[in-house]
Amino acid sequence: MIRLLTLLLALPFALALGIPNILSFTASDSALTFASSSSALPILIDSHDSEALHIAVATFAEDILRVTGIRPEIHSDVLPNGTSSAVIAATIGSALMKRVKRRSVPTLSGSQAQTPFVGGSGGTGTELEGKWEAYDVRVLEQPLEGLKEAIVVTGSDRRGTIYALYTLSELMGVSPWYWWADVPVKSHNIVAFPRDKVLQHGEPTVKYRGFFLNDEQPVLWNWAKEHFKMGDKPPFQVGMYEKVFELLLLWASMFGVDGQDVANGLPSKATPGPNQALAEKMGVVMGTSHHEPMSRNQKEFDTFGHGDWSFTSNEDFLKEFWRYGAERAKGLETVYTVGMRGNGDLPLDGANTSILQTITHSQQAILKQVLDKSDLKDVPQMWAMYKEVMGYFANGLEVPDDVTPLLADDNWGNLMAVMPEDRDHSAGGGVYYHADYVGDPRDYKWINTVPLPKMWEQMNVARSFKTNNIWILNVGDLKLLEVPLEYFMDLAYDSDRWPRDSLLEYLSERAERDFGSHSPSEEIARIMLTYSTYASRRKAELVDPESFSLINYDEFHTIVEDWERLEARAKAVYDGLPEESKVPFYELIYVSIRLQANLNRLYLAAAKSNLYATQGRTAANVFAQEAMDLFERDIDLTEEFHNMLGGKWRHMLSQTHIGYQYWQMPVRNSLPPLSFVSKRSHSYDHGKIVHVRYTVENSLGAWPGDNKHNSLLGYNSPDPTLEPMDPYGRRRWVDVGSGGHENVNFTAKSDSAWLKAEPSHGLIRGDGTTDARVWISVDWDKLKGESGVLEGHIALSSTDGTSTIITVPINNYTAPPSDFHGAIQGDDYVAIEAAQFQVSKPARLDGAEYSWGEIPFFGRTKSAVSVYPVGGYEFPLGQGPSLRYDFWATNVPSDGTVQVTLHLSPSLNFVLGKFLAVGVQMDDSPPVRIEPVPAAPLGSLPDDWEEVVANEIREVKLEMKLSKSETGTGTGTGAAGAGKHSLTLWGVTTGVVVERVLIDMGGIRRRGFSYLGPPRASWCDDH
Repeated sequence: MIRLLTLLLALPFALALGIPNILSFTASDSALTFASSSSALPILIDSHDSEALHIAVATFAEDILRVTGIRPEIHSDVLPNGTSSAVIAATIGSALMKRVKRRSVPTLSGSQAQTPFVGGSGGTGTELEGKWEAYDVRVLEQPLEGLKEAIVVTGSDRRGTIYALYTLSELMGVSPWYWWADVPVKSHNIVAFPRDKVLQHGEPTVKYRGFFLNDEQPVLWNWAKEHFKMGDKPPFQVGMYEKVFELLLLWASMFGVDGQDVANGLPSKATPGPNQALAEKMGVVMGTSHHEPMSRNQKEFDTFGHGDWSFTSNEDFLKEFWRYGAERAKGLETVYTVGMRGNGDLPLDGANTSILQTITHSQQAILKQVLDKSDLKDVPQMWAMYKEVMGYFANGLEVPDDVTPLLADDNWGNLMAVMPEDRDHSAGGGVYYHADYVGDPRDYKWINTVPLPKMWEQMNVARSFKTNNIWILNVGDLKLLEVPLEYFMDLAYDSDRWPRDSLLEYLSERAERDFGSHSPSEEIARIMLTYSTYASRRKAELVDPESFSLINYDEFHTIVEDWERLEARAKAVYDGLPEESKVPFYELIYVSIRLQANLNRLYLAAAKSNLYATQGRTAANVFAQEAMDLFERDIDLTEEFHNMLGGKWRHMLSQTHIGYQYWQMPVRNSLPPLSFVSKRSHSYDHGKIVHVRYTVENSLGAWPGDNKHNSLLGYNSPDPTLEPMDPYGRRRWVDVGSGGHENVNFTAKSDSAWLKAEPSHGLIRGDGTTDARVWISVDWDKLKGESGVLEGHIALSSTDGTSTIITVPINNYTAPPSDFHGAIQGDDYVAIEAAQFQVSKPARLDGAEYSWGEIPFFGRTKSAVSVYPVGGYEFPLGQGPSLRYDFWATNVPSDGTVQVTLHLSPSLNFVLGKFLAVGVQMDDSPPVRIEPVPAAPLGSLPDDWEEVVANEIREVKLEMKLSKSETGTGTGTGAAGAGKHSLTLWGVTTGVVVERVLIDMGGIRRRGFSYLGPPRASWCDDH
């Protein structure tokens, strides 16, 4: 079903994010200038160091040229006579670095000793030797005979040294996105390294870090084919890979037959293809995808294979097929995929645990023979536990100790498993995570819809359970997913640097790097985080005219207004940036916001068209036309992006995204259904001709006349009654719209001084373009001294003789006492953001302290909370860390029963054999244990999975009773339960992420559907 092109690993980008820029851009006696607009220090390398390092040094020299206009000379082993200062770049074990000496820090006596340079690892003071990808950069005096001083760049291995060089490039002003996002290089007349500073980094958090490119049509394939002028040849060849490797130097595989001349078949002697050779040359670790074992590509089997893709019926051929792959990769830095899935990334016919273990043992035997090794402990291998294979793993599949199980998420960013704590697995565990996907419940491939805070939360879980030997991100077509890709790689490189509350800092640093030090970096970061929240509420491919409510909480309008405000903020930033920064800002941020805002406007217009037609409103035509215009604007925005920079990124926005009928992408964008009414006819009220329609909040009906939503009978219905209003709820609305082809004037009159209707009059044109929303509110000051249930009325009338009386029930509750702090019931519910608690109490278990902590910007509305640190613990119910939410109930059912709803992240039961759990307690009643994720066979998805991931929320509902409040001052049928109450969340297990807490006294259920749920409650204070 899915053909995949893998890129896995080695060099991360954005190495300098999170590292203070210690470079100086002015001349100073305290810093060694290594480049200026007039000269540059020569660079000395070891001729026997890896070719990858030589290439990186050449790239570093090119970066200096970009920054200063001067390219430094590169010398091998020795410098020209008379050289007094230089840059030295080499690995710790090289002959050159063994010659380098350093002067120690002066002692109290002022003496100095000279010792061989061994550097430091991550500031720990330990030696670099034996470390993985660590580096040290510092200025040394007299490091070589005849050399006064040098900037010495030392890596524990070839990639460690390359990291150091690329970090220096980034600190100089060369963004890793200079080509892929057209970020301009910053120019400097002076670049200097302070003599008293050291630039270091230890081993990365995750050993193998990489991403995965989907070669799905129509985007990346057509872009590469056109951009690299590939004609009829497969487009993923050296031309594209040079740019990909330059960006990340990742783990790469070959596409198809790897660009070899295969007109007469594959070479009889296993020979690395051009992409493999390029990867090794550039220091990239090689690998193949999760379903392509032994360094062979599935396309090769499809083209040159014999027999079925079945080990039971075609064992001999498959062994030879795999042997060829091992021989071809011999001598190249490679991570071998083992195991086996079905052809086309489908389940393997006839598979079971025994067969899969036999296959893997056979593959390992081939590796031992080909690589001439008695064991494979030093040969990187992975076995992808993807989809049905995860079930085998969860139920006892034996993974060899030298193979890393690559544990997949559910394709929607939720980990299905972590490494069991009771398994001491030498090769560790890994994660295959998705930022792009093809499959149920819907493809998501168009633009970035990845929630960054959730990515942090889930990868922090993986790391906490030692599932951190390999991390791979499925990044689709790469373009427009630059932000989550970079963040994923930076977490993999140095998770400690980016804790739970660091996303704003991280994105601010990124904004300053890519858009300049004078850009409004924090505002840009907040725009990016707000985009992450809005875009991940519901993925763009899943949004349609029925996604959000038109009648409850003003939800659909509010969502579109959210996008429009964000678009305006992004435009203000764009307009204020210098010209050279506008292009990358447009590519990385602005275009996605514009596209999303337009798409949501389109669906709002379509929703109005369809609803208004059922209500007889002429505006159905207005919004149908608006939807068609916005549909065309989507194409306009796409073409604008494709035509910029001479068409450099043409096809990158070609993914269809409007008009999905099922999970698979539509072959062509198509408008959702729209509805129209007759332009020249009118409406009828029991035979009477009318030209106006009155519609009210919380109802799909329309007055006057019959409508199936006006009452249970659907005819001879009474005039509408609004939901009761109270001092802590929201205002209400009534729409006055055209119901015929004639213009009419309307009036809205209140029968009470405290009840207001605004506007009180207006013109409704027959073409539906001036429909009016009348807002109904209460002047509560005029009701002081009055309490209980009241009632007011709004009389609507128009010049066509139409009239309707709107009944407005009023509950005038007494205010809570001045010393109360917390949420207040309004509109018969309480809605609380999870981080708005009153009291947080930590708890200890086995000598460690645990507490609830906020994850800023997490989820669909504001943020979320979860228990930290993450681990395999389980608290007895009512003894774990707790959060207390105080709320003031004004009117509750007579028996005190309320419905509590928790909005939780879609996390799965990732600790195999255990359930996520949290406790909920109302007042002084015993706490209730909740296991929110339904039971499912190990390695399988729960029954509610499709709905939960589509909605990006898991709703857990339970009935609870309020205790009688001794502070009660409320009125109404439930006065016995009115007053101060508390709901407490108790931490039980790790991994439960809570976004919102809803307490429904009936108002939520009466209103019915809304996607996000009600707006937050009124508060006596804000936490």
